[in-house]
Amino acid sequence: MKLERIRFEKKEEHRGWYMVEYLPPIDSFRFATINLVVLQSVDCAKIVEAMESEARLWLARYPVPVMVSAFDEREDLIDLKPAKECNHLIAFFPRLNALASIRWELLKDEELPAEALDLDYLKKVYHDIPFRMWTNEDVLRVEREQRRTTTTAWLILFVWLVAIPLTVIVLGETSVWVARMVLAYSIWQVFVQLMKLTGRWKKSSREEERERDEREKDHHHYHCTKNPEAFLRLKNENFEKETRERVRK
Repeated sequence: MKLERIRFEKKEEHRGWYMVEYLPPIDSFRFATINLVVLQSVDCAKIVEAMESEARLWLARYPVPVMVSAFDEREDLIDLKPAKECNHLIAFFPRLNALASIRWELLKDEELPAEALDLDYLKKVYHDIPFRMWTNEDVLRVEREQRRTTTTAWLILFVWLVAIPLTVIVLGETSVWVARMVLAYSIWQVFVQLMKLTGRWKKSSREEERERDEREKDHHHYHCTKNPEAFLRLKNENFEKETRERVRK
């Protein structure tokens, strides 16, 4: 039996003080997902109003049950209290030609319509959203390709770590020239190390840069251990800043 799976692309729209991300249902889910990413500091009541408005808008556009949530610029779920006790809402049409039902609670699967489980229905509803079909054969093919890639990687490691060193050893036993080359290389390495130990080996610009980076890292590590609380605050601030910039982009 050839089972089919469907993957729709997501849709994004900008509303000024927030951004909307709509994701059609994935396998065995009875609802789509709407994420509001709030870009400004606003009152919870205003966020609640926007969530209900977006639920009605997208439900009218695509008659598939939706779950709506709101996140801040750090991608953290926004707590809607005291405006709402639940931070999520679920909207759906309970029956044909009925008004949309908006519930500020998480419902069980059997409480939602089953239209989203019908692939033909989803293709018809999301006629303007690109999608890709997957079958069990596609999944098996991807798994075979991953196993082949892993096997190739292990083979390359074996060649570099085992085969080549063994070849050099064998050639050293059978070829005087190879043995002399290995001996000369070893002597050269000893000479280089002695020159470095006595300070008479001129460092390359790359080595000087690497040593400078190591000194800066040691200096940074010293101050981090002296004041771990400040380091933790700085790390969190940098992470939040990067997240906000990525979300805004």
